[in-house]
Amino acid sequence: MSAEFPLRPEEFDPRWIEDVFGAPSGSLLSMTHKPVGTGQVCDSFRFICDWQDDRFPASFIAKCPSADPVSRGAAAIFHLYDMEVGWYRDVAKHCRALCPKSYHAAIADNEQEFVLLLEDMAPAVQGDQLAGASLLQVETTLAEAAALHSFQPQDGFNAYKWLHHAADNVAFTEQTLTNGYPIFRERFADLLSAEILDIGQQLVDRIGPYVGHMPLEQTVTHGDMRLDNILFHADGNIAALVDWQTCTLGSPANDVAYMIGTSFADPAERRAAERGLVQVYLAQRSNAPDFESFWQEYRRHAFSGFIMAINASLHVEQTERGDRMFAVMAERPAQMALDLDSLSLL
Repeated sequence: MSAEFPLRPEEFDPRWIEDVFGAPSGSLLSMTHKPVGTGQVCDSFRFICDWQDDRFPASFIAKCPSADPVSRGAAAIFHLYDMEVGWYRDVAKHCRALCPKSYHAAIADNEQEFVLLLEDMAPAVQGDQLAGASLLQVETTLAEAAALHSFQPQDGFNAYKWLHHAADNVAFTEQTLTNGYPIFRERFADLLSAEILDIGQQLVDRIGPYVGHMPLEQTVTHGDMRLDNILFHADGNIAALVDWQTCTLGSPANDVAYMIGTSFADPAERRAAERGLVQVYLAQRSNAPDFESFWQEYRRHAFSGFIMAINASLHVEQTERGDRMFAVMAERPAQMALDLDSLSLL
């Protein structure tokens, strides 16, 4: 154990787990673990516990630093681990948005060593980014987005340093997109059409005005509100938002456009539903702007999923599923941006 807490599942000592849960010494008789999820930036494991009594969770999810050094380095550059730990440590219990309960959250100063112990939401299952979402999945997720975006910290946004990391990342993101898009274009030439790759280039050519835009409003945002980061009940209703590694102070329209833009496999279904989805979302929020003002922000942020696909694909370990996922994350929002004439707003 190189930090004051375990970094890999094999380092989880039963006595440490007992301390986390306030259990008597020797009451954890045994525990096993196995990998869960499809995260690109950190590693997650489900622990099954055999306790002497049933006062303590029979299972929990542990999130640990990625075993891949490239992914760990990217997490530190973009402060991803610090943002997620900050969310669970400081805010989650005060906000109405659905997320797993946190049992323990700790991070080292180097921001590459951390541990999270979270409520196991099984039998809820992860959404399928590749297959796309049902309308009900999108509707119930946007209701939680409205709860998140309505949250106002009692001590104000400035009380949490980790909530402002995105502002420090703007210049780096602009440089990365400009320099990295030729690499992205070559890598995904067989997975994306020329039209999609061309609108990506047009976006990158105008990235300065895009990232420099003053948002209509700012709230706590999830930042990566897509199906792989959402758990659903069998009936399609949302169970929890997970993977808060991009939680930041930002434009709520970014979350809404990102969710809608990356979720619908059929663009015709998205076109038919999106205005109504945005109207219902605004009706569920407190202190919401008027529809037309928010709709302009929504159109502008149609590119949010595409930008995430470019950025993430360049900074995490490359896998076959990862490339297919990033291709979908680029294609669907790019089509939405074409439909909404989003480039005209840059």
